[in-house]
Amino acid sequence: MKKSLFIYILLVFALVGCKHQFDENTNGKIIENDYAQGFEISEISEGYILNVKDRLNNENQKCNYLLSSENNLASANTTIIQIPVSKVVCLSTTHCAFISQIGKAATIKGVSGVNYLYNGELRDKIQIGEIAELGYGNQINLEKIISLNPDVIFAYGIDNSSIAGYEKLKGIGIPIIFVSDFLENTPLGRMEWIKFFACFYDNLDFANEYFDSVKNNYLSIKDSITRKGKTSPEIILNLPWKGTWWVPGADSYMVKLIEDAGGVYKMTDKQDYESVALTVEEIFAVSQTADFWLNPNAITQKSEILNIEPRLVNFAPVNRARIFNNNNRLNVYGGNDFFESGIIHPDIILNDLYHIFYGMDSSYNLYYYREIK
Repeated sequence: MKKSLFIYILLVFALVGCKHQFDENTNGKIIENDYAQGFEISEISEGYILNVKDRLNNENQKCNYLLSSENNLASANTTIIQIPVSKVVCLSTTHCAFISQIGKAATIKGVSGVNYLYNGELRDKIQIGEIAELGYGNQINLEKIISLNPDVIFAYGIDNSSIAGYEKLKGIGIPIIFVSDFLENTPLGRMEWIKFFACFYDNLDFANEYFDSVKNNYLSIKDSITRKGKTSPEIILNLPWKGTWWVPGADSYMVKLIEDAGGVYKMTDKQDYESVALTVEEIFAVSQTADFWLNPNAITQKSEILNIEPRLVNFAPVNRARIFNNNNRLNVYGGNDFFESGIIHPDIILNDLYHIFYGMDSSYNLYYYREIK
């Protein structure tokens, strides 16, 4: 009954700004993040208090979760999540990437969109029925989740309406953990969420070591690019869809990667971490001199560009730019590993971009990217 009441309260507060706060006597020791802005870990004697900022509503409010390795704690205000968890449900494939990297893939029992999972270990588990398909949004299979009886459900909300879709789960009595890694606008900030997931497995030391290793490699690659002092190539991104060219804002995750790899991005100067909608004409005005064209949707051949948008026949980069797409690692259903394991390997993405932009090492084989011809 207590769990059911908690999940109802948690979801209601998520819909109105996530104003729920713990009334605990101890705040614990705050573990400072290097880059991530969306969560905070406080270490207490029996576990952790996790604070997740409610950035969807642009308010300085948090969703709080209490994780305990002891089984004799009680709270009048909330459910205590027993750690380490042994069974979890993931409503995003990126959650699976974090958990797999921690070495806990065996705890994943249900996923929203199993066909899009790329990870070989997880695909094997799907084949033998150890990981169930849960459906999407308002079509999430409630009965299946109940039958799995997970310790927690890792969820996400792109906007308030998508969060509202989870309200149907409020009566199950299983804690829903809202993960907002996708709101981080730096590659290392997104990757640092591995620390958040590690707390549920009481394995924060491993996550810290992994994060430091990837961070150091990322910064080493970035610094080597800076020291070489090469001319910065101009980069454009994506393809128009139904007349609209959605591009990342100038303060976005992908643009940070481009800049760290030594590239210049001119498609928009709007300082935003979200996508910006532009017309084809607006792109023509600012991007005719592009040297490289990245991530042109799902295309695998250059000829597909004009099939999608015939007006690009007079767009100079179609002929003058080298085109690379981030779909080098696809499963048979089209699941793209760039959006899965890429979140925990930003150093590999950066290394791909470095070699694309400067071609320093002909023996290097691109990992996430391939050239489109």
